[in-house]
Amino acid sequence: MRKILLDTDVLIEHLRNNQKVTQQILELHQDPQVTLSYTPVTEAEIIRGLRSHERQKTEKALSYFDVISVTKEIGRVAGNYLRKYASSHGLQIADALIAAVASIHNLSLCTFNLKHYPMQDIQHYHMER
Repeated sequence: MRKILLDTDVLIEHLRNNQKVTQQILELHQDPQVTLSYTPVTEAEIIRGLRSHERQKTEKALSYFDVISVTKEIGRVAGNYLRKYASSHGLQIADALIAAVASIHNLSLCTFNLKHYPMQDIQHYHMER
């Protein structure tokens, strides 16, 4: 089973109808050996930028993916990432939390912003933009 965590930037491209990204997500979604998920952090980042007429379409699109909650353990791992990478790499709390979810749940992180995730313990899933 391949478990993939979709980063905010990937879902935004999908929501903006980037056909290349949408096609890849659909192919993954149809594969019974793949699960696709995102975090509440990603949902917050997406909702922050929504226009009111996009809300219903966005909520429907997100309903097709699993949501992995942020827990105390994830908070601790994210805090350690921030301690290690905030100064050297400019790591932000949202990316630290998303990375911690990927690490704790052994998910491959699918992102277009690899520089935001310098952690050595995270696996990545490459998607074409």
